[in-house]
Amino acid sequence: MRPEASFEVFASGLDHPECLAFDRHGHLWAGGEAGQVYRIDASGAVTTATTLGGFNAGIAFSPLDHCLYVCNTKLGLFRVDEGGRHTLFATEAAGHKIICPNYPLFDRRGRLYVSDSGKWKQNNGYLLRFDADGSGQVIGGPFGYANGLALSADESQLYMVESDTDRVYRFNLTSDDQLGPAEVVADSVGRLPDGLALD
Repeated sequence: MRPEASFEVFASGLDHPECLAFDRHGHLWAGGEAGQVYRIDASGAVTTATTLGGFNAGIAFSPLDHCLYVCNTKLGLFRVDEGGRHTLFATEAAGHKIICPNYPLFDRRGRLYVSDSGKWKQNNGYLLRFDADGSGQVIGGPFGYANGLALSADESQLYMVESDTDRVYRFNLTSDDQLGPAEVVADSVGRLPDGLALD
C-alpha cells in the first residue's frame, strides 16, 4: 500500500495550520498564517472563530478554564475562549520579553509551559512556565530555537525540540519543579525538527 493511500483529507481551506488541538467537545482547532483561529467540527466543516493578526504557531487547551492558548509569534501569547473572544495573556515572563512564543503545553495542574524560540541561530531561546494565576518565569535556556514540547505520562520529564541543532532534549523536572540538566535523546533527526508528541 502506498503511504498516501492510508489517509484521507479531513478538512481543507486552512491557511498554514501549524498546530492542532481538540477541545472538550471534540472539536478540532488550528491556527493560521494571518492570525486565524479555526474550529473544525466532526464533519470537517471549518469556521474561523477569531483572527488575531500575526502568525499563529502552537496552540493548547487549558484543563482549568478550557480556553485555547495561542502562541502568536509576532504579538505574544493569547487566550481564546470557546466563543472566539480573545485577550492577550502574556508578552513577558518575570521581566523576560518573549521574542517568539512558539509552542504551549499544559500539565494536569494547569501550569503552562511555553517555548520562546528566540531568533534563528542566535541561541537566545528559552523555556518559560506560567502558573495558574498567570505569573510566569524562565525555567531554562538559552537554547538554539526552542520549539515543540511534550511531557512524559507521569509528568516527571519534559521533552523539547531544539530546531537549530536538529536535536530533541529531555529534562527531569526536579522536586521544586525546575529543569534538571539537558540530556540529548535524539540527534540528527532531520532538517529543522518542529513539533513532537509522545505515543
